[in-house]
Amino acid sequence: YTTPDPTYGPPSPPPPPPTSSGEYYQTFYDITAAVQADDYMTYGLVDTVEDCLTMCDSVKGCGFVNTYHDVNGKDGSLQLSCALFTLCHGAEDADNIGGQSQPDGSINFIEDSNGWCKLTSY
Repeated sequence: YTTPDPTYGPPSPPPPPPTSSGEYYQTFYDITAAVQADDYMTYGLVDTVEDCLTMCDSVKGCGFVNTYHDVNGKDGSLQLSCALFTLCHGAEDADNIGGQSQPDGSINFIEDSNGWCKLTSY
């Protein structure tokens, strides 16, 4: 019998989802792609995940949000992109990795992308 090496423990679990006026659960965490799907509704720029969930709560039919940083996109904004959808999505629907040329010659990319499904929508 060998003692397990403590340096190779399981990864830390993701943080618990924030609360909002509705209840949400996280469907994916910290990936480098944004959701693209036919049930897309709209997007906005927000300061926090909580702001995005509140935005979803205010839009009729919204059941899912994808928050992410569009690095070099959105005119260089440091705010989170908050994309709203009617249906819940997992990481398998996140296939937008950026790659668009920006006016300053840079190429955008996606980071810190998280999915949040409203409990009442599944």
